[in-house]
Amino acid sequence: MIVLGLGNDLCNIERIQASLDRFGSRFTARVFTPVEVARSERRQLTRAASYAKRFAAKEACAKALGTGFRMGVFLRDIGVVNLPTGQPTLALTGVLLNVLPT
Repeated sequence: MIVLGLGNDLCNIERIQASLDRFGSRFTARVFTPVEVARSERRQLTRAASYAKRFAAKEACAKALGTGFRMGVFLRDIGVVNLPTGQPTLALTGVLLNVLPT
């Protein structure tokens, strides 16, 4: 495994809840992958927290890669997926595939 960089981010759950309340599926469709939406929507009591964790992971990944969200990088290009063990991992798509060393 190659470590490209480190990223760290925090996300306010109330801020995510406000976006969910105001924009609903427009917000989730723009920011999250279908897999992330399905997983978060199953968590009725901690729905906003589930989305917030995924949002923070996406921002931390963009920081670690050094791309940020510019030059064609979008939030949906970073997907937080869980292994069968429950361990979270990232699935990158779009222009981010060209950032990684081969």
